[in-house]
Amino acid sequence: MGQHLLTGIRVASEPADVHLISPGERHGRVTYVIGARCLLGPVYVVARGSCRVLLAGAAGSSTIHAVADGTRREAALSLMGQRFPAVAERVARVHGLRVPRHLMVFCALWASADVAERAALDYLGVRPFGLTQYFADDGLRLAGRDGLDERLQGRYRRDPAELVTVLSGGTDGLHFGLWYDDPAELPSLIAHNYARDSAETRTSGAPTLLAELGSRAGSMLADYGADGEEARLLAPLADALGWFAAADREALEADGERRWAGVPRQATAVSIFPALPAGSGDPRLAESARRVAGFGAGVPEAVGWIDQAGRELAAGLPAFALAVGMELHWTDLDQHRRASRDLLTGAYRALGREALAAIVEVHTEHRDLTSVNVLTTMR
Repeated sequence: MGQHLLTGIRVASEPADVHLISPGERHGRVTYVIGARCLLGPVYVVARGSCRVLLAGAAGSSTIHAVADGTRREAALSLMGQRFPAVAERVARVHGLRVPRHLMVFCALWASADVAERAALDYLGVRPFGLTQYFADDGLRLAGRDGLDERLQGRYRRDPAELVTVLSGGTDGLHFGLWYDDPAELPSLIAHNYARDSAETRTSGAPTLLAELGSRAGSMLADYGADGEEARLLAPLADALGWFAAADREALEADGERRWAGVPRQATAVSIFPALPAGSGDPRLAESARRVAGFGAGVPEAVGWIDQAGRELAAGLPAFALAVGMELHWTDLDQHRRASRDLLTGAYRALGREALAAIVEVHTEHRDLTSVNVLTTMR
């Protein structure tokens, strides 16, 4: 892709106060850009580093154009819509999971972001990571480095199998993921985990990435006020989120029912707990904090909890095995690694959740990776 990095150019056709431009600079509700390679019909793209903006004009032109926000956003939505079927097929084949359409809406927002919107996203510390990387220009050419499994991308050592990373958060290992109660169903919500802090998995209940971003931005404004520098930085992103809101709703409607989205959400001491069908047994979540502390301290009762979980699993009641397995996984002690794996894989298979069992197996095998960034572009 050719790059035109022009600065110090006077734009005679625009208001007199516009003298300096660079790719993606905003003025009012338009973005000034420079013609480049054809991307989608009459819409073109220019990139500078990680910044990418859409524009209109003749291919190969060095003419400066003013493009309305809606034009570049609609073009990005169209492009991500075209990429969605191939990404969905890849994730179904490799991960055994269903991809929600709201991921393509976030990727359209990311791809169409101008300099001010990208600055707001950078301020929030977010960027595509995990499944969202498949939507990039060369996304479907990504593969695990050194033969590593693609499912390890963004899978931090204490992540539960249900959490599948789609976004990095920029601080203390913060990452956001789709939460799959059941891999045969669409994900229920967005969850997050600070991998280099407490590594607990929690949720605001947001159904989409855009809703999660809106919630995060709203929390910042509540903390710092609506008149400060933070509000100025976030204002362009708020405008973009508002524009994409209708597409986000349409994506949810097009996907249809999210079977487990509306169920009361329970939690262990260290993670939200997956929704289970009736008759799965009692996970004893009220006692989770005591068990987690006991596993960490090596109390004598720990062996009894593990044995009881195994007995209930063998009797066709996987709930307690799932709770204990998740707690052992989070505690992250070598002496419990096999028990955690066996309880989790047994529970998931008893529930018919094979893709989650397979994630546990590959994660256990590679739990000690020094980096969770395993994807690389194949040439």
